[in-house]
This record gives sequence, C-alpha cells and structure tokens, in this order.
Amino acid sequence: MRQHWRIHIPYLILLLIGTGFLLAQSLLQQRALGTGYDLGIYDQTVWNLSHGRIWETTLVYETGGFYDHFEPILVLLTPLYWLWSDVRVLLIVQAVALGLGSLPIYLFAYVRLMRLRPSNVWLALAIAGIYLLFPALQHANLNDFHEISLLPPLLGFTLYGLLRGKRRVMFTFLALSLLVKEDVAVTALAISAYIILLRPNGFRRRDGVVLAGVMLAWTWLVLNVFYPGLTRGMAYPFVDRRYSWLATTTEGALKVLLTRPWVILPPLAEPPKLLFLLRLFGPLLFLPLLGWPVIGLALPILVYLMLSSYQPQWSVQSYYNPPLLPFLFFALVVAIDYIQRLAKGNLKWARRLAATVVALTAVATAATYYVDAPGPGSRAFDANRFRVSAKAEAAYELMDQIPADSSVSTIWPLISHLSHRQQIYTVLARPTEPPAYRLVEEMPGSEGAPIYPFAAPDGSPTVYNEYGVVAAADAYRLEKLQRSVPMEPLPQPDPQPVPLSLDGYAWLDSADTAQPPALAAGQSTRLMLAWRRTGTLDRRYVVFIHVLDPVRQQADGAPAIVTQSDHEPGGGLYPTTFWESWTYPGVVLDQQQIEIPPDSPPGMYAVWAGAYDKETGERIELGGPGETLVHVGDLEITP
Repeated sequence: MRQHWRIHIPYLILLLIGTGFLLAQSLLQQRALGTGYDLGIYDQTVWNLSHGRIWETTLVYETGGFYDHFEPILVLLTPLYWLWSDVRVLLIVQAVALGLGSLPIYLFAYVRLMRLRPSNVWLALAIAGIYLLFPALQHANLNDFHEISLLPPLLGFTLYGLLRGKRRVMFTFLALSLLVKEDVAVTALAISAYIILLRPNGFRRRDGVVLAGVMLAWTWLVLNVFYPGLTRGMAYPFVDRRYSWLATTTEGALKVLLTRPWVILPPLAEPPKLLFLLRLFGPLLFLPLLGWPVIGLALPILVYLMLSSYQPQWSVQSYYNPPLLPFLFFALVVAIDYIQRLAKGNLKWARRLAATVVALTAVATAATYYVDAPGPGSRAFDANRFRVSAKAEAAYELMDQIPADSSVSTIWPLISHLSHRQQIYTVLARPTEPPAYRLVEEMPGSEGAPIYPFAAPDGSPTVYNEYGVVAAADAYRLEKLQRSVPMEPLPQPDPQPVPLSLDGYAWLDSADTAQPPALAAGQSTRLMLAWRRTGTLDRRYVVFIHVLDPVRQQADGAPAIVTQSDHEPGGGLYPTTFWESWTYPGVVLDQQQIEIPPDSPPGMYAVWAGAYDKETGERIELGGPGETLVHVGDLEITP
C-alpha cells in the first residue's frame, strides 16, 4: 500500500504546481484590475446568499434584481464567504477545480493503460500535464469566474464511473454536475443514450432509460418551476437570446431539432466555427476523434455551443470550454489505448508506440500554448496584465473613498472590487434609483465615461441624473449624485422616423427645467436633449441646435440663425455608430451649450434641434417628410 501511494507522488507534485500556476495568474490579474463584469455578478450573488438574500444581484439588468441562471452549486460556496468574505474566494475555487480536473483523467489513464506498467504511470502523468497546459483551460482560468469551470472534476469522475463500471461514482458525480448549471442536462441525456445503446460494463439499459426520463423531468422542472421561481416569474430567456434563428422557446427549439435536424448543418459549417474545432482538437493532434464512442458524448455539447449566435460559446479563448475538457482527454486516453494495441501483444513496441504518441501530443500542446495561451512562456504574454500599475493604484485610492453601504456604478474592470454591496451597477445600466456614487474612467471609447449619465432609460426619458466630481486620480473620477432633472417629453411623429428621433429635453440652468431660462446677451445656457435610436445606425450623425430669430429673415426667407451648436453625441466620445452595441441603451442624452451673441437684441427666440450625416451633410427628417427640425421651445433674451 505504501508503494502504491508513493508511485503517485509525482502526480501530486504536478497537481500542486499546475494549480498554483493557475491560481497565481488569476489572483495577480484580479489585483491588477484585469477582471470585470461576470466576476462581479457571481461575487455579489454569493455575497448576498451568505447574508440570506436569495439569488439577488443588481448587475443583471433584465431580471429586476435577481440572478438569471439556475446554479444551486453557488449555495455551497456561501460557507467559504462566512470564513473569508472576499471575491478572491471564487478565483481560488475556480483554479482548484480546474486543476483537480486532471485527477480523474490521471486515474483513468493509469488504469486504462495498465498493460504498460510501469510506463502507464508516466504516460498518465504526461497526459495530466498536457491537460494542465491546455490553452482552452488557461483561457477559462483568466476569464473572470464562471460556474462551468467547476465541471471538469465533476464530469471527469462521472466519465470515470461510466467507463469503469462504477455506478455509484457515476450517478453521484452526475448529480453534482447538474447543480452547476441548468444546461448540464444536455450532457446527462447524452450519457443516458450512451448507456442505452452500448450498455457499458456495470450498467443496464434500464439505467439509461431511467436516467433519460429523470433528466427530461428535471429539465421541465428547471425551466418551468425552479427558474421562474428564482427569477420571480421570468421565463427562461437564453434560447431566444442565442438561438432565435432556431426558435424563441426551448420547446420550439426541440421541435425543430426533432422534425428538421438538417437545419443545423449550415451553422455548424461556418468557417469561424470550423476554426474553433481546429484550435480545440489541434493541440491533441485530433487523437480524441479516435476515442470513439467516448468522444461521441461530447458531440451534443459541441453542437449546443456551435449553434449559438453568441460568439464566446465557440471560442477557445472564452470560458465555455471547461465542460468539454474531460471528454476530450478521456477520449485521448482511449485513443492511446487503441493505438498501443496495434502492437498486438508486443509489450516493448506497445510502450514505445504509446510513449511516442504522448510525446508528440505534448509537443503539439506546448507549441499551441506558445501560440495561443495568455500565460507566461507564450508569445501573447503581457506582464502588464498581471502587474499593479500607477493607474490601478489610483483606482484603488478612489475606491477606498466610497462608503461600503452606498450604491455605486462603475466601469467593468472595477465591478468585482466594489461588488460587496446591495446596489452596484455598470455605468451603462439603467436603475430606477440613480446610484449615490459613480467611479468612471476618462478616456475616449471607455464604457460610459464620460458618457454616463448620457445613458437614459428606454421609453420616453424621464430624468437626467447630474453628478459632481468629489475626487480624481490619474484617469479616474469619483462623482457623487447632485440632483435629478426631469426631462420634458416631446410629441413623436407617426410613423417613427429612421434612424433617430428626438424624445425630450431639459433646460439645465432653469429653476423649472421644462421652461427656458431668461438670459442676457453674451451669456450661455445648457440644453439637454434625449435622442432615441429608431433604426439602423451604421453612420455617424452630428446633432445640432439652432436658435432662430422670428423677426429677421435670411435671403431665402427662412428665419435668421442667431447662434448654433453642434457636435457628435457625448462631445464626440459617443458617436451614433456606438449605439448599435447591445450594451448601450436605445436613448442617449446629449448636452448642448448655447452661447448667445453679445449683440443679440432682446426678445423671444425659437430653439430647434436636428441631426445630419457627418459625411454627406444630409439632414434626418425628424418630423416626417420635409421636416428636418424639431421645435424644443423658445428662449428669452433679456435687455
């Protein structure tokens, strides 16, 4: 027995080194502000769970304050937050889970290649090392925290039990896997089909039939009972969001797949998705394809990912790959076993053949790591990604000034550092109550800064939230809510113009924001306009204000322009082409500064707004055919 444990010491050392490598990278990246939105969602959700607030998060906009997945395993993490309430707990758990994914692979390789003893130990060790170096695993580790990164050890031991005839092991770990995410049922159904069709050693076909029935019932309960209960009545949205080309509901998608399965072929053959398969199987020299029928268990997962319109689901650089890894590496072991059997009983040649195949696979994986991985030793490695810069220190300085119980909105890299609170939002969120603080970054194209508070709710704009700077460091500004200004809605033409309409306005320098201020010649005032996207915005539009004299006229008979103001929205930092992104709202607030010329005579002046194509100068017909301007009120110039 002592010899038995001693022989596995090299693997234990490898496991510690590999897990430590993953852990060091993820913690250093988080410290350097390299994590973001998703980590903040999970942290706030688990933190709320640890305080008795069930499945609550303000970072998922569509659910009105509740989490949008069914992942009961997160509840098991709450005791860790009782011991140490820190977002890094999630990163530690993820790194350990990804590292432990090598354990069932190592044990299966050790047992499956038993004919090659004692070489099987070193082959199993090499295969475990290839797993820990695999680029898809390295990328998943640095993509914030995601619950599916907990699946490699759970699905790995599920496969170990299935292929070794250990029913109790298989069913126990499959049950635990189902707690990770609602769509793991797809994998469970594939396993049930495997048992029914192939009747592996230790299982009966009845086991597969029962498992399939339980999984169908489980899926129905999740989609129709558990999920709506946790989200307070929201229907499962992800089929519509990511498979709308197929159907808008789960039932509809299943109907299409059962009645017209050939419709999936064109989406699966798209070049980017074929490249994904190349980058997934290439490091393993496509050997898992020889590991049939084990690799067949991965086909439903691959098809499920590749049919999605959400690109990260078919990218080796995303966080969706961990559930595939156990299948790839168990199939790799089976393939190596098939190959070494080609020696037909010649143990010496069998060992050489297996060792050669594993060595070539290790070289291919190492080469792919150099080309495709994000960590040390790769050509893409950026040490600054893991180093705390002066800019990051400035952000920490400002974050320390935000009260722990205050609501806050901020940019993605800072979300996970401020998510231990009941109200936190991204700068592009649209909460009903404006957050007390904003921590934003001043840079062109950054999310919301200084665009927010130019982001407004969908529908007619009702309020503009004005913030004042209370502290600044480097490129960051900490701002506090000063006041909320009601917006005066404008009547909308019928039908809606394309691609922009003007929804509302507010005079920011007037006591009554719906009434224009009275100002003397030479003074200035601010006018906030609410612009709505009503069509495709594939061009850059300039929005403008004209103050027209109702008495004086131009040569063509049109009222004379007293003054005007024009620019791209957000002072050029938020061009209309940005509005197409899903992260941006349909309504954008834009502030215009109106300078009244010193020689302007007293009187009432009409204020009109419009927009034109930056390249062609062609105006948009905001008020219908032939009407390119919208009247937003009158402006009084006093003596």
